[in-house]
Amino acid sequence: MNADEGSYPGLWQRLLLSVPGQPVDTLTRVDWLQGPVFYVDLRQPPALSGKVLASCLAEVTPDDAALLVTQEGFAGRFECTGNTAEWHREVDFRPCPLGDRGLLESHGDLLIEHGIAADYIEHWQREPAAPGAPHGSALFTSRADGRAVILVRHGNRFGYARARGIAIPGGAELPDLVARADPDLARALVDCEISLGTVTAHGWRIDRSSLPWREGELLILPGASLAAARLSVRDAHPHGLPFERELALVELHGSLLPAEEPAASRPAEPCALAPALPVEAAGAPFTTVPIVDISALGSGDAAAETAAVEALHRAASHVGFLHVTGHGIAPAVIERLRAAAQTFFAQPVATKLESYIGGSTNHRGYVPEGEETLGEGKRDRKEAFDLALDLPADSIAPAHPMLGPNQWPGLPGFREDAMAYYGAAFAVGRRLLRGFALALGQPGDSFDHLVTAPPSQLRLIHYPHDATAQDAPGIGAHTDYECFTLLLASGPGLEVMNGAGEWVDAPPVPGALVVNIGDMMEYWSGGKFIATSHRVRKVAEERYSFPLFFALDYDTRLRPLGQRDAEPIRTGEHLFAQTIQTFRYLKDKAAAGTLALPPQARPLSSFGQEARHHHRHSGSNPA
Repeated sequence: MNADEGSYPGLWQRLLLSVPGQPVDTLTRVDWLQGPVFYVDLRQPPALSGKVLASCLAEVTPDDAALLVTQEGFAGRFECTGNTAEWHREVDFRPCPLGDRGLLESHGDLLIEHGIAADYIEHWQREPAAPGAPHGSALFTSRADGRAVILVRHGNRFGYARARGIAIPGGAELPDLVARADPDLARALVDCEISLGTVTAHGWRIDRSSLPWREGELLILPGASLAAARLSVRDAHPHGLPFERELALVELHGSLLPAEEPAASRPAEPCALAPALPVEAAGAPFTTVPIVDISALGSGDAAAETAAVEALHRAASHVGFLHVTGHGIAPAVIERLRAAAQTFFAQPVATKLESYIGGSTNHRGYVPEGEETLGEGKRDRKEAFDLALDLPADSIAPAHPMLGPNQWPGLPGFREDAMAYYGAAFAVGRRLLRGFALALGQPGDSFDHLVTAPPSQLRLIHYPHDATAQDAPGIGAHTDYECFTLLLASGPGLEVMNGAGEWVDAPPVPGALVVNIGDMMEYWSGGKFIATSHRVRKVAEERYSFPLFFALDYDTRLRPLGQRDAEPIRTGEHLFAQTIQTFRYLKDKAAAGTLALPPQARPLSSFGQEARHHHRHSGSNPA
């Protein structure tokens, strides 16, 4: 392993934070952009998303300030000796008394950090970047007020950090200072900008910021240069009036503004698409599953993103299934998940049953063979381990029975390797949600507020070798209950139903994930997207499968887009109702009267091609 600073350039997204005795954090959104020498790091909790509505610093209320100080962000100089790294903070939104030092373990685009001053483990995944992309970082001072400014670029990603104008007393906690401050002082205390963004044809666009009103603004316009060791960036006065902040260069490493980088004439935003035609009008029933490259989603390349959205639109409206490439999950993340699953399922049954799902209060843990029945009441020929967001038990309302802590086996590293994949796949799900929003004619970020802490579940599934597979049942035909599913499969067996009621083979595509539309996306889209029925064919060979079921927040009341008078579905209740009807231990509770189906629970297979095919031939209407 080469652990010098040159090993870590690029945008690193944190997959998890694991601290002994605490739930694994995969929800806090953390991005670390590393350049030569300098870095920028932004950490934002999900509770912050969309909550601060101020359009400028002067509009920040005491409640806004209290929310803003729940985030962290910092920038400075990165030093690495051997495998010991230290992040010095020269700009710090929320100063921390502890030093930031860690031991780094590199696995290509996966980086595992072990804390030195504190006991923690972080898994980081690097975003792919084009070969030969610009890579540089610089330290500046603001000519008007002397504030420190750090700018980092890698490819089309950039980070920007600008210090606040007042000093934080040593040892003081920013939340305490803000809570005691008058409104003007509170605003001055939070006026520290840590921003991350994308270099587009129309300028350097801020995507995320410690100052939310900066998001969507351009920091640097096309044609900017470092002539005479100066740079002009766009900023805003407290009342929102824009101005040019003149920066004086102190230290430059690499290249920030290549002279050959031209302005281009592309649309600033991808075009939202018109609603899809009904599936039967799109042509003959499908016979293959399409492949869609999603690398352009959120990339800043508007033309490429529009092409990806169009491909998503076609696949979701005509097939309901697709192979997704360009997802960006590091191979090491996948390899470690597979190894963790193999180790767990190789244990004796009695050991695995120590984490039996029936002993969980929120449907987490080991699922033995025969626990599930799908389609026609058949016993399922597989075993599984179910996990989801790892949330403190005391933070969950009784009305949310699918949320809470995970139930972990006593295998070293199992929870970190499983949750690292969960975090990586969940991030892909967020990108797909943007793509589906655009494909339905909505703004790309219009669904983001619905996925702050959803009951999205990852299943580690083991299909044991079965020499009698020709006579043994496989998994029954079904649709998935959530919005969509991201499946990592290791072997053949998946079949999907087309509009004619025919089963179509969907063999794995190397390096791709399988994505299929679920019940909630079909309902949400008003039937434009299809929750395609699917099943697993009887195959003798041993194999593993890892689906992530991407859900919306539990209390989301979902109506078809544009149909405000339609009957809403409470997404968490739908998921719980379908789960009760599938798992033996929940059916037993329902039969004993200790558990009841939610009101207006729908039967299994109420959505998808199988339901449509059945209703078409029976003359009834789908649920």
